[in-house]
Amino acid sequence: MQAVREPGPGEQLWLEIAPISPEAPPRLLVFLHGAGSTPEAFAPVALSWQLKFPGAHAALLQGLRLRPGSEERDWFDHSGVAADRAERATEAAAQIAQRVGALQAATGLDAARTVLVGFSQGATVALEAVRNRPGLASIVVGYAARLARPLRNDERLDATVHLLHGEFDSLVPAVHARQALRGLQASGTEATLDIVADRGHSIDQQMVILGTARVMQTVFRGRRRTPPAMQRLH
Repeated sequence: MQAVREPGPGEQLWLEIAPISPEAPPRLLVFLHGAGSTPEAFAPVALSWQLKFPGAHAALLQGLRLRPGSEERDWFDHSGVAADRAERATEAAAQIAQRVGALQAATGLDAARTVLVGFSQGATVALEAVRNRPGLASIVVGYAARLARPLRNDERLDATVHLLHGEFDSLVPAVHARQALRGLQASGTEATLDIVADRGHSIDQQMVILGTARVMQTVFRGRRRTPPAMQRLH
């Protein structure tokens, strides 16, 4: 695992993990941790994902906003009214899209081979990034996600979206994921939602397995039946 500084304002830090197997199909996995976290804390999730995609180059982006008096970071300030939060999420997403573009240029992996994986606030930013930058990534996996703002009637995401949510998530209740699914599907976006029974606001091994399986189903869609829109796991 290697810490890399990106040139530019603030010199934001991210972590890179080289592919496990150069012979496996190449892919770019970009991870966005939750609010109040760090790339290092999210590394176990990224490593678990990479075991399923051994040819993938993994990059764990660092939150843009440092919490005072700590090393923890957020992607945007979540205080205030919804309109202000949505605007901050959009601004953060624009910066993240630039970093994803830089990683694609450095690795030679285009949007068709790029997957964004976000948790909580990181998932919101990942969804906002593909909304604002068509052609940024082919798949977004959002754990404990919510949309920063409702989709417009004429707005369709060109990325496939897989939402995964704990049934007993008290920080981001599952109703937000259900609302996001309805909006995505109504817009014509290809999207799924899995509500995982007896889980809260976290990512465990079962959720990693489910998330990677959804991506594999999307990648190899021609070889298997398209997954259902929603599935409850027991």
